[in-house]
Amino acid sequence: MDMITELLKAVSADVEARRMPGVVVAVTAAGSLIDLQAIGDLDASGARPMPTDAIFRIYSMTKVFTALATLTMVAEDRLRLDDPVAEWLPCFADTTVHDGTLRPPSRPLTVRDLMRQTAGIGGGYHSSENIKPYYAASNVQKYEHRTGTYTLDDAVRDLARQPLAADPGTVWEYGMSMDVLGRILETADHRPLDAIIDQRVCRPLGLRDTGFSVRTPGRVAQPLADGTPNGLVAHQETPAWLSAGSGAYSTVGDFAELLCAITPDRDGQLSIPALGPITKELFIDQIGPLAGTGPDYIPGKGYGFSYGLHVPSSDQAWAALDPNARTVGWLGRAATSFVYHVPSGVGAVLMTQRYGRAVHYRDLVRSIVERQSWT
Repeated sequence: MDMITELLKAVSADVEARRMPGVVVAVTAAGSLIDLQAIGDLDASGARPMPTDAIFRIYSMTKVFTALATLTMVAEDRLRLDDPVAEWLPCFADTTVHDGTLRPPSRPLTVRDLMRQTAGIGGGYHSSENIKPYYAASNVQKYEHRTGTYTLDDAVRDLARQPLAADPGTVWEYGMSMDVLGRILETADHRPLDAIIDQRVCRPLGLRDTGFSVRTPGRVAQPLADGTPNGLVAHQETPAWLSAGSGAYSTVGDFAELLCAITPDRDGQLSIPALGPITKELFIDQIGPLAGTGPDYIPGKGYGFSYGLHVPSSDQAWAALDPNARTVGWLGRAATSFVYHVPSGVGAVLMTQRYGRAVHYRDLVRSIVERQSWT
């Protein structure tokens, strides 16, 4: 059974049981698209078959675009990874850490911390217990594809008022740090985040359907009602909140293009040449022994984390927990995921819209890619 057949077979039962309307899947290898297929329907009505160019809310897969835009700006010396966040955003000047009492952090919070999720910033769906009361009592909103007037700047200012879960660089806390990074990018590049990602990442890679709003709303995949957030929309105009961590839309085809752009050098080191040699940093573990820490370690056993991707762990003890952990990739809250197998150069993308099962489908795709790439 070839890879795309196995991927479709693995999800077809959920489509037939109406646990999700439909799915689009792609397989890539050696810089080329091998196959692209869809099954099921675009939405719950069943009136339209799922098209292969369907547009999906990709949630946390937005982070890879924010990370790539950041790296291009670092290459231009517009900002540095070790810049203190407070130098760019003065609202973070009085940041505290909560560890029983409120105290100053042991060192400044940096851009690097934001990128690798070691900032101690909460706001995710599984924040550390010591900061949950602060977020519950605050105005911090979790991003959702809804209409509203809350902005990226509002989110960042609200986050700056909350204590960190731990000293910067000591725990992997999956929260809203990428939104803080997005506001820094806007400040450093003197333009809105959507324009930054479009000009710095999407256009050079030929990603035609990736962005923070959609031009063709009739192609947007819709979830079933069960477990779906209320008031969900597909933004046809630029939303008030350009969420650098969760706000983008994209297609399987665009992510297949991204996978095809990943290129190994003669030593096997990955990069995206179209965006510059600095992109090799995206494929290197940036957290080492912090793997497995925090309240919700999404990368999984055997995996570390770079600047928006799971990557093979550089920590020997953690890597030994899964010797087959040889992929890079990430996932989105509504069950979108992409995976690239480092040794073979084979990749896969799966997108649907089903809430509450993101890790399940990511693990499914990852296991199939890992197994098939060795056969």
